Amino acid sequence: MNISSMIKTGIAGMLALVASVIFSTAHAVNINLTKCVTTLNKTMSDGQRVTFWVFGTGGMMCGGGTLPGAVVEVGVYPSGVSTTDTLNLTLNMMMAPQEAAPYNGHTIHLHGADVTTSEDGVPETGAPVNGDTYTWTPTRDMAGSYMYHCHVHTVKHLEMGMYGALIVRPRNAGGTFLNQLTHNTATAYNYVQNYVLGTVDPAYHTATGDSTVFADYNPRYFLIAGNEGRTTSAPAISLTAARSSKVALRLIGLHSANSTFAVKDGSGNAKSFTVYTQDGRELSSPQTVTSLDITPGQRFDIIFTTPSTAGTWYPQVTYKDLRNNTAYTNGAVYGRVTF
Repeated sequence: MNISSMIKTGIAGMLALVASVIFSTAHAVNINLTKCVTTLNKTMSDGQRVTFWVFGTGGMMCGGGTLPGAVVEVGVYPSGVSTTDTLNLTLNMMMAPQEAAPYNGHTIHLHGADVTTSEDGVPETGAPVNGDTYTWTPTRDMAGSYMYHCHVHTVKHLEMGMYGALIVRPRNAGGTFLNQLTHNTATAYNYVQNYVLGTVDPAYHTATGDSTVFADYNPRYFLIAGNEGRTTSAPAISLTAARSSKVALRLIGLHSANSTFAVKDGSGNAKSFTVYTQDGRELSSPQTVTSLDITPGQRFDIIFTTPSTAGTWYPQVTYKDLRNNTAYTNGAVYGRVTF
């Protein structure tokens, strides 16, 4: 254990002691998860095989790696309840694929979360790159969508697939998760899906160090939840819902391009939806719209109501070039909701 780790451990111990005194009657829920890093080879729609680094679970025999990484959920409680959830997210570096120095190692950055600098996973601020535990206790007003990703040589490691959804969900006083975006009952839903947005420039996956490749981003593959979904008949993500029900989508921008989200019916007509939260905070006035621009790092939580008659709607993301905001060729990715 190095000096910074000893100091961190000591501070954590003191904070735990203080917390045990202040909240002696509260039942703290500790969510202890361990992430590791493994390699995933994926064949894309044009037959090209691309290597990703993804988060899995376990140690030397890291398993369960997926693109994106498994969802991490943390609960927040209603007003007046002193109980809290604390996330303890440990990164195990045994046998992890990684770059050569100075970009070796990995971290976990809880994007959008209010954490102390020591928990932020940014190597430039002293975060360990060879394994650590990241601790976060969200407050009630933080219900919404976040993301976690590696913050070492971010242009490379984010592109390699080292990311996942981090969701802060409201619980009731007894600790049960509520099917709501926030503690506001107007945000109740019957179904929910995570739309993790991603783009892939295969040149980034083979470039290393300070290659000039990293100065010119040219994505070839466009993803929702790790899948291409280039047509409505072969969507990236699907859901079967009841008629006249509320469907919530968590739009999480882990892409490296601009994008526009819309929901269309089978004839291509845009359907309205309501935005309730942005970047992990509830909007004071929910916005009902028919399209929504999502830039890298942004998150929106939306709800729409399915019709009373049978049919199919297609949530879709159109990816656009950051340099001129024009849509990429093959840049439209589709979801599907059948009711």
